[in-house]
Amino acid sequence: MTAREKALLTFNAWEGFHARFLEDWAEKGLSPEEVLRAGNTFWEEIGLPEKSRALASQCRDGGWAERESEKAVRLGVRLVFWGNDDYPEGLTDLPRPPAVLYARGNWPAPDRMDAVVGTRRCSPYGSRIAREVASRMADSRVAVLSGGALGIDGAAHAGALEAGGETVAVLGTGVDLVYPVEHEGLFSRILEQGTLLSEFPLSTPARAWRFPRRNRLIAALADRLVIVEAPVKSGAIVTARIAMEIGREIWVVPGRIDDWGCKGSNTLLWDGAHPLVDLEDLVRVLGLSQGELFKEETARENSSPVLEALRVFGDQTVDILASQVKMGAADILVELSRMEAFGLVRRSLSGRWSAVLR
Repeated sequence: MTAREKALLTFNAWEGFHARFLEDWAEKGLSPEEVLRAGNTFWEEIGLPEKSRALASQCRDGGWAERESEKAVRLGVRLVFWGNDDYPEGLTDLPRPPAVLYARGNWPAPDRMDAVVGTRRCSPYGSRIAREVASRMADSRVAVLSGGALGIDGAAHAGALEAGGETVAVLGTGVDLVYPVEHEGLFSRILEQGTLLSEFPLSTPARAWRFPRRNRLIAALADRLVIVEAPVKSGAIVTARIAMEIGREIWVVPGRIDDWGCKGSNTLLWDGAHPLVDLEDLVRVLGLSQGELFKEETARENSSPVLEALRVFGDQTVDILASQVKMGAADILVELSRMEAFGLVRRSLSGRWSAVLR
C-alpha cells in the first residue's frame, strides 16, 4: 500500500469524504499523503468537518488503514482508488464521486453495464420482466448492474446469472456483509460470475441513509437504466433522477395506472423516459446510439437552431425554445427527440432541456 492509498483509505473512513476534496487539494498543490501528515489544525483550515478530523486522526494514529488493507487482501477484495486506471470513468460525472471503491469478485468493471432497478415489493409480473430484461442484456454481452436488494434488484441479478452473464451488485454495506440475509446464496453466485461493489469500508452495516448514496453509483456506472415497477418515493426513482441529471438513458416498463408500485415509474414516462413495451426494442439498440435508428445525418442535428439556442442560452423549456427559434412547440419536440437520440441534448425531470457538452 502506497502512502497515497493509505491517505485515501484513512479519509474514506468518514462517510462524507469524496473525490472532489482531492481535486481541491491538488489545486492547492497538496497531495493526500501531505494532508494526512499535516494534522488537525491544518485539516480545519482546509475545511474538513470536525467529525472527519476526529476520525482521520484516530484512524491515522491507530493504524486503521493498514489493517483495512490487510483484511481486504484476506477476503480477496480489490481496493480501487480515485485516479487509478481501473477507476470507472462514469463515476467522474457525479458531483461527489467516491474516492475509494471496494470490489469483491471480477475487476476491472465490464466495458458495458446497464442497470435494472425497481421496488423491493414487486409483483410476480415485475419480477419476471426484470429477469427477462436482465437475461436479454446478458445474451447481448452487456453486464447487468443493480443494487442487490430484494424484489426487482434480486430478479435482475438472477436473470443475468441464469443467462450465463456478468452482473454487478452495488451495495449499501461493506462488501464482506450479506444484506439482505435472504440473498446469501445469490451473493455467492454473483462472486462467481460478477462483482460485489461498495464505497463503504469493510464491515459497514446497513443503515437507511447509506442506500441513497449507493443509488448514485448505480446511476453513474450504468450506460442506461431500466426501471421496472417503482413507487413515487423509492430508491429507484432517486436513481433515475440522478441518471437523468448526468445524461444517462432511461427506459421504463409501463405499469398499471392504479398500482401504487408503478406510480413513480409511470411518472418517469410522462417526464420523457423511453417506454419499454417490447424486449426486442431493448436488444435492437444495444451497443448503438439511438440516433442510428434515424436516417438523418448527425451533421444535420449538429446544425439545428434548437441545439444552437440551448448552447447559447443554457437549459430551456419547450415553450421558451419555441419563442427563441420561431418554431411551433410540436416541431421543437420532434427536433429535441432526434437530437436526444444522437446524444446531443438531454432532458431533466423538471421538463427542461440542455445541450450535452462535448
